[in-house]
Amino acid sequence: MTVHLMDSIVFGDSLGTAGMRQVFSETSTYQRWLDVEVALAKAQASLGMIPPEASLTIASKADAALIDLEAVKAHGKRTGHSLLGVLAEFRRVMAHDDHSRYVHFGATTQDIIDTGLMLMIKDAYTSVMQGMAGIMHLMSNMLDIHAHTIMVGRTHGGHALPITFGFKAAIWLSELSRQFERWDMARHRILVGNMTGAVGTFASWGDRGFEVQKRALELLGLGVPETVWHSSRDRVAEVMTLCALLAGTGARIGREIYNLSKTEVGELLEPSAGKIGSSTMPHKRNPIHSEWIMVLERKIRANASLALEVMSQENERDASRWKNEWIAVPESFVYLSGLLNHMTVLMKGLTADKARMLQNLNLLKGMLLSEPVMFLLEKDFPLPTAHEKVYLASVRAFEKGTHLADELMSDPEVAAKFERADIEKVLDPAAYLGQAVAVARAVKLRVDRQLAAFAVK
Repeated sequence: MTVHLMDSIVFGDSLGTAGMRQVFSETSTYQRWLDVEVALAKAQASLGMIPPEASLTIASKADAALIDLEAVKAHGKRTGHSLLGVLAEFRRVMAHDDHSRYVHFGATTQDIIDTGLMLMIKDAYTSVMQGMAGIMHLMSNMLDIHAHTIMVGRTHGGHALPITFGFKAAIWLSELSRQFERWDMARHRILVGNMTGAVGTFASWGDRGFEVQKRALELLGLGVPETVWHSSRDRVAEVMTLCALLAGTGARIGREIYNLSKTEVGELLEPSAGKIGSSTMPHKRNPIHSEWIMVLERKIRANASLALEVMSQENERDASRWKNEWIAVPESFVYLSGLLNHMTVLMKGLTADKARMLQNLNLLKGMLLSEPVMFLLEKDFPLPTAHEKVYLASVRAFEKGTHLADELMSDPEVAAKFERADIEKVLDPAAYLGQAVAVARAVKLRVDRQLAAFAVK
């Protein structure tokens, strides 16, 4: 029986990818716990703390597929403990009394669960960064293609000045590039395990505690913490915040595509092959991927807030807050995988309607270029006067539905100093793009280098 939408056969792929669901699946979770137990046993065997044969037996039987989950469930109902049921089943699978006694030798439950969580986050981390890199590559190609595609730049919801679609995409790409950099730089802080015993003092391992932890975590490919982090949840809060930041970038791009695909605007169109927008209105072409991105971002952001709340732990351990991570972390990564997948689909198939962009450029009948006209008039009038003349002409043009050039030339003082051709020349959108194309080219060049460096790692 499925309750959560992310596990729905019908809707699950809209919320997340099968690959990311597998990373945090129940079987994968128990397997990661067993992987941590194996690393602990190997570390202890290498230090002469347990027999080498015991660590070999532990490693050979550490397969979550052999665990009877119904037995684990029954054990949990009886004891209320999070890990003991899995350990009991693992020892049963080993069927070797002398060796099974060395399973979980001196560790505490949170050592195993936290380190197992970090192993899952490590797998998810790689997937997220690869997803970002793929989207950035698609965006880089898109802004290159549309570096000169002129469109309206909007501020406060209204037409402002001309830009290019490549320039807009460069701003998207630059922001996504910063998210990529944040994830890359935070990796060493976040992907850290914990193997310190009951209250983090290594007491059960005596003077070999530091070395037990170091060897075990190195085997797992995780960093070694300076101190126990059973109650220091900043690492989890940081990665959840990174998820929210990345989702925020996705939502901004999704909302922009959503708005620019509205019927009245029509400048961008989502890929729609085979898509049906409405059960009753056959003509509808809905921005499905943009909508899902915005839906998922809200959930990821809410979980980041929850992770920040978990940080206010009590004493050396506090499960009343800690266990919130068990729900929020898998959710956020699955949602993030879905969000990145929707972005990938968008970037692969997004259509920029150049004709509609040009049509929208002319909706204001010259008023879009009021700024360069003002600077033209400033050659013969003080700037405040030039501003007022263009403003009043724009008001008249707006109210009468006329062209700005007509209203400017109806001003005797303007007509006395400027030819209509002078006015019309500066009303050409292509002549007032500033450094828009150069910005797009520069962003593409830098991001392409960034992606090349990532591919080498």
